[in-house]
Amino acid sequence: MITLGITGGIGSGKSYVTRIFAALGVPCYDSDARTKQLYRENDDLKEALTSLLGPGVFVDGEPDIPKMASLIFSDSQLLRKINQLVHPYVGRDFIKWTSFTHAPYVIFESAILLEMDPPFRTTRVLTVSADRELRLKRASGRDNSHLQSVLARMDKQWTDRQREAGADFVIVSDDTQPLLPRVLEVHEHMMKLSIQTNEN
Repeated sequence: MITLGITGGIGSGKSYVTRIFAALGVPCYDSDARTKQLYRENDDLKEALTSLLGPGVFVDGEPDIPKMASLIFSDSQLLRKINQLVHPYVGRDFIKWTSFTHAPYVIFESAILLEMDPPFRTTRVLTVSADRELRLKRASGRDNSHLQSVLARMDKQWTDRQREAGADFVIVSDDTQPLLPRVLEVHEHMMKLSIQTNEN
């Protein structure tokens, strides 16, 4: 399956860019949303998370996401352990999801796509970049996110420069230039790549 990985830091605009691809008819896997669903549905994962984070991170079977985030993003070692635990579950879930998907290509959206351990391979990678101050403004202005918690997440994620070095495409989401023309360029590339792959 031809896969376009979309990544970008918190507040970068990657989810907005992903929605544009979805509007073009491209199936999109939202790894953040699916991970939260796996927290609810997978008993083995729930047990392992409880062992690492404590029993208070689930209330009546529902994950307490703010509490999880406050624990995970304040401890680099714990963050690494959680990522190593969760990522294989997400990878298997994505493969299962693609088996029900029939399209020229699909999208895997993840803020930490290039940082995943073990690495998660996609056919191409698109990173969405934005100025740090703009990202802060966007992220702290939604979900009543506290500025310090947003900063803590940013500090644990790769920089735009690091992500751009590992990407095939870069879209700058700075609210000054239209995103659609650039998205259409990438979409056209992926459609051609799918045709070439099917011909070989």
